[in-house]
Amino acid sequence: MPSDRSPQDKKRQREEEFGHLLRQEHSLNAGFLHGLKGQIVEIQARAVEVLPTPRSWPNAVVITGMERGDAQQALLRINAALTKYGMSKSPVIIQVHCTPAMMSKYGSWLDLPLAIILLQCAGYLPDLPPTVEGDYVLVGELGLHGEVRRVPGILAIAEATRPEQTLIVPTGNERECALIAASPGRQHGRIAAVSMLDEVIEFFQGKRTFDNVLNQLISLEPFGRKPIDFGRIKGQEQAKEAALLCAAGGHNLLFIGPPGEGKSLLANAIAGILPRLTVEEQIELTRIYSAAGQLERDGQIVTQRPFRAVHHTISKQALVGGGTLKLQPGEVTLAHLGILFLDELPEFRRDTLEALRQPLESGQITISRTHAAFTFPCRFTLVAAMNPCPCGYAGTERCTCSPTAVAKYQKRLSGPLLDRIDLVVELQPLTLEERFSETTDGQTELLRQKVEAARARQTARFQGTAIGCNAAIPAGRILDYCRFSPAGLEHYKQRVAQANISTRLTDRLARVARTIADLDNSDSIEPPHVDRAATFVLDQRLNFAPAAETESPA
Repeated sequence: MPSDRSPQDKKRQREEEFGHLLRQEHSLNAGFLHGLKGQIVEIQARAVEVLPTPRSWPNAVVITGMERGDAQQALLRINAALTKYGMSKSPVIIQVHCTPAMMSKYGSWLDLPLAIILLQCAGYLPDLPPTVEGDYVLVGELGLHGEVRRVPGILAIAEATRPEQTLIVPTGNERECALIAASPGRQHGRIAAVSMLDEVIEFFQGKRTFDNVLNQLISLEPFGRKPIDFGRIKGQEQAKEAALLCAAGGHNLLFIGPPGEGKSLLANAIAGILPRLTVEEQIELTRIYSAAGQLERDGQIVTQRPFRAVHHTISKQALVGGGTLKLQPGEVTLAHLGILFLDELPEFRRDTLEALRQPLESGQITISRTHAAFTFPCRFTLVAAMNPCPCGYAGTERCTCSPTAVAKYQKRLSGPLLDRIDLVVELQPLTLEERFSETTDGQTELLRQKVEAARARQTARFQGTAIGCNAAIPAGRILDYCRFSPAGLEHYKQRVAQANISTRLTDRLARVARTIADLDNSDSIEPPHVDRAATFVLDQRLNFAPAAETESPA
């Protein structure tokens, strides 16, 4: 039967029924990831117009302060989830603003808080009193069936909350959040985990309470592969010594040798003899790996020094980080506090290698975009490997390369990058006896103890400065920190004069000699320390340099 009420009467009735919604103000705190940092943002919303007929959420909501495409996708997910609970339409037009507007917001972190504040604006949920609105921070992606899904970077978001706030996160993120309890003053925070949207709806209706995850016993799972033991690597004693110096002093290292003689194995093993990560370093790396989406399961914590093996086909963006909107950390940041391994070094694009100059110099990488600039940490030790020629067997009867081909191959190396490599060592083919020698486990632990003792001496030496290890001693402070005995200084001058090397190489020789002295538990650098350092800094570098500097015919 047709209604006898006019459209004006219907409009008046709906305004009487829903007009009070236009007078309400709504605010919620939400968390999202901005680069590698967690950000707490305020979501403001209000109903601005009563609709003559209810509309679906994507057609009734306008969101500002968030990337348009991400906002539309979020509304589609919210619409599907709310339809499940019989709340598929809004009686009012809703304006939502995510502050601050100048900060670009993207991704699915804001799904859950957006859904709750839309329900408040539409009258499905009561509004929180202004005195408690700031007590909660909501984070989570919504699935189409109402499930609250795990998001990356939750540790950084948890660290950004205030201790008195309750952080509501997806189930599957709560164990990672529990790491904030290791921070001073955060032992009494509150973390609540939810699996479905209706749990949060019932909480805001006053029908449910949440347990504090931090009051529970949380088990954490180590993340990261254990490196191969040095005792499993046969022969190559000189290369092993170079690896020890690399770990003890933070010196960048280049392995040169034929294929199949252990270059990659040695590089991987170096990560195992680096000093153990402190709790603060473990949390820092876990924050990075979580933000990059590298953690496979909840509750994983990075306990091993990273080892990132990079293929020569990698793009510059993948190496140093980047992206159009959501900037992702690159391999240099994933190698932070660990080893970045570049195999087949001459095969890398020159512009890709040139991009390593800033990270190697400053220990951080800054990526600028029109909407923001992000600075990511990347204090890594560079280990590279290469064949001496295209076939890999230069200097032996097996080599099939012409001298011109060898020179052209070695000229591919970036000069500025080579200037930042302290140690060069050539690997030789294993002898028959070495190939069939016995292997033993436990060598890595013994070498790590030596490295930690040497690093402890460096920590005491550089106390109160920004210098982290011997490799980072500034050029103008070499003799301040590299103390020679009288005999050691005289011998050092003689080696420099005989080799006729540059000032930069002279400084590098002193830094490596200082590391060798630290491994010998010696306060001063003695002549034998200089000679051992010259083995890796001068001797093999000079043998290698002429081939790299030979001009190839046009």
